[in-house]
Amino acid sequence: MNIGFISLGCSKNRVDTEIMMAILKRAGYKIVNRIEKAELVIINTCGFINDAKEEAIDTIIEIGHLKEAGIVNYIIATGCLAQRYGKELLEEMPELDAVVGISSFMNIDRIVEMVVKGERLAETPPPPMFFVEKGERILTTPPGSAYLKITEGCNNRCSYCAIPLIRGNLRSKSLDDIAKEASFLVEKEKIKELVLVGQDTAAYGMDLYGKSMLPDVLQILSEIDCLEWIRIMYLHPNHISDEIIEKVALLEKVVPYLDIPIQHFADDVLKRMNRKHNGEHLKKVITRLREAKYNLVLRTTVMVGFPGETEEDFKKLYNFIEETEFDWLGCFAFNPEEGTAAYNMSGQIDDETKQERLSELMKLQKKITRRKNIGRLNKVENILISSQIDKNLYLGRGYFQAPEVDGVTLVRSEKPLSKGEFTKVLLKGVREYDIIGVVVAEEDQYIS
Repeated sequence: MNIGFISLGCSKNRVDTEIMMAILKRAGYKIVNRIEKAELVIINTCGFINDAKEEAIDTIIEIGHLKEAGIVNYIIATGCLAQRYGKELLEEMPELDAVVGISSFMNIDRIVEMVVKGERLAETPPPPMFFVEKGERILTTPPGSAYLKITEGCNNRCSYCAIPLIRGNLRSKSLDDIAKEASFLVEKEKIKELVLVGQDTAAYGMDLYGKSMLPDVLQILSEIDCLEWIRIMYLHPNHISDEIIEKVALLEKVVPYLDIPIQHFADDVLKRMNRKHNGEHLKKVITRLREAKYNLVLRTTVMVGFPGETEEDFKKLYNFIEETEFDWLGCFAFNPEEGTAAYNMSGQIDDETKQERLSELMKLQKKITRRKNIGRLNKVENILISSQIDKNLYLGRGYFQAPEVDGVTLVRSEKPLSKGEFTKVLLKGVREYDIIGVVVAEEDQYIS
């Protein structure tokens, strides 16, 4: 039977999708790239914020139309939305044949077999106590790069976040399992870049070892031959220790790029968010990092419109972003999530004000990012080639660009370039968030 996948949401969800694909392929099913060729479709959903939930529901409805037309026979929903709403989702969406939570997706082969036999089921037990979400994967990322999930769940309990309710407490993958998976990806899949992901990668190991063991992870990965880039995402600023900073500074394979979601800067807002630090701590962490690592690229995520956020609070955030000059920034408006401490918090902000603040911040950030990109021009950088989009035009990324969330580098080359390999590129132009460059030997052929 042909099975198609739609993976929504974050990179951590993508890893789960890749594991399910491998499980089903091993069970004898054929994984297809085109949904219209699939007899069964698995939609790995996100349920973090309203927009993500709406996207998941819309996708289920869309595939449901294919089912009505006789193109698709079965639909299974997995992931966060499935875990959070379980039987309710199954009852309200008749097009679904099964709803599978984050604790049960490792049994996806058994569930598919039950669905094909005519059963309609919801399997959404509580999250596991230990890291069980591991195994072989069918990679869906561009050649040369792969995600490596080192933690699942979270203990931070930010007042706005539903992730602990959905994914459970912090669960770290063992150092041994990380080393084995990384070595396999590099040796067998020819991966050049590993992107470390988790709800809070800086908290890695606190459940298993009583302290952050991220420095040990970085050291182990750095010793793997043929691995060239180690990229760290989702570091909670309260857990960035001197030991982490030291490893980032000293290990050559750790690219000078860090994703540190700060959420806000105003002390009153940070306190209500339960972020467990203040604005001054953010300043100190960023200063230490920039002093320790030359040419450090920083990405962050911020939230506007949190309950009680005053104009003065927003201005403090705006000024901090303006002064700090993050290379990349994502911004979203607060959305009250049921079950979280902030859901019924006093001082809710109207949607119009939220959108105004969001637009104002993104307008500022667009100028900062453009200025940062212009500052990279006329430099030669190693670019990891991911795809070819025209005869002489390729897509790739520099160390300063994380997959999926930042801009890309468009590379002009008269000679064929190998996907999944590095090539030296002279950066020559900026287009929106992207950079345009030419292979060094062909810089005179650049077309402006």
